[in-house]
Amino acid sequence: MKVELQDVSEVEKILKVEVPQEKVNEIIQQVTNQIKKKAKIKGFREGKVPVYLVKKLFKEEIEEKSIARIIEDTLNKAIKETKMEPLLRPRIEEWGELKEGEPFNYSVLVEIRPVIDIKKEDYIGIEVEKETDEINNEEVDKILNEFRYSFSELKRVKKGEPIEERYVAVIKFEAYEGEELIPGHQAEALFIDVGTGEFNEKVEKELIGKKEGDKFSVEVEYPEEGLNPLLAGKKVRYEIEIKEVYKRELKELNDEFVKSLNMGFETVEALKESIKNRLLEDKKRRNENRFREKLLEKILEKVDFKVPARYVELKLYQLLEQVREGLERDGLSFDKLNISMDKLKERLYPIAEKQAREELLLEKIAELENIEISQDEINETVEAISKGLKVSVEKAQGIVYFNILPKRLAEKTLQFLVNNAKPITKEN
Repeated sequence: MKVELQDVSEVEKILKVEVPQEKVNEIIQQVTNQIKKKAKIKGFREGKVPVYLVKKLFKEEIEEKSIARIIEDTLNKAIKETKMEPLLRPRIEEWGELKEGEPFNYSVLVEIRPVIDIKKEDYIGIEVEKETDEINNEEVDKILNEFRYSFSELKRVKKGEPIEERYVAVIKFEAYEGEELIPGHQAEALFIDVGTGEFNEKVEKELIGKKEGDKFSVEVEYPEEGLNPLLAGKKVRYEIEIKEVYKRELKELNDEFVKSLNMGFETVEALKESIKNRLLEDKKRRNENRFREKLLEKILEKVDFKVPARYVELKLYQLLEQVREGLERDGLSFDKLNISMDKLKERLYPIAEKQAREELLLEKIAELENIEISQDEINETVEAISKGLKVSVEKAQGIVYFNILPKRLAEKTLQFLVNNAKPITKEN
């Protein structure tokens, strides 16, 4: 077998393989015999169709299966000859014509890990700002007030009473680009919680001071990077009519109100303490995540390396799947929200690129520091996946080695970096 390696970039190689005619003939014969055993042709018993007829009638199937098997049988050996360690599954670029008695040629794109030149001082003892884990009374009071708004009663206002923030306005609206009605962006009776920004900040600001029965126009310019293709990059004119206006009758924040929430609290102070603890846990988690992000950013600033494009695409696909799964949990979808996939990909691409760089960096540091996942932990994970998903051990191993272990190793390495960093306290 002849193997030739061509550079596309420092992380992308084209591997050209020439398979000798002996191997080609052997595989074509194996595939032909397998098809012959199952071939059903009128006038012949199953498995007794002459070889020449099998080759004639099943030519395309023999060719397709033979090419697949030739590549499957020779690719790993060819890669080992070059001493490359692929980062991803090699992608077949092209192949030649398959003929008995002649060599078969094909080529694949192989992505490899970049060379990352990093020293210990580049990632040990890095100074990083970290915000303090503190919660003030204003943050707690804000959550308490949201409880009051959420459990308030709506009462229709007297005619002529102007809208205030946190009133609820029921509006009829149509949206236009120029003189053209934007399809799918209108409503006969839309409830708007004024001042929350849930519909549109500019429209909601214009509602304040207006009254039931008022009709008015608002122009809104949507950014080019918006995910809704109906609105992205457009100047939209809203024609609005206020149909009804309601205000909230807020209940007094006392122990009786807290009990009525049926959340397991008897007093305002008990609810406040629970809110404060939850906010504190959230802030600790956010601060820790920001600290980790800043730490990785500082280390990445010290090294320069190229990331294979397909590796970034893999990370992008994983991010899109996370978004899709999150929407499905809420009973939503890209189609229901009219989200442009092209715009979403454009927005997520820099994040995917950053994740790819971080993972390759962490993998390199793990190698330098001999950070590993123990074989016992690997075996336990494989067994758990096999039982949990009811799949074979071989399939579970594939899931573990491809999806789980890289993330676990990255997390373990990142924790090592955090433990060896120097946090600088930053007041909020």
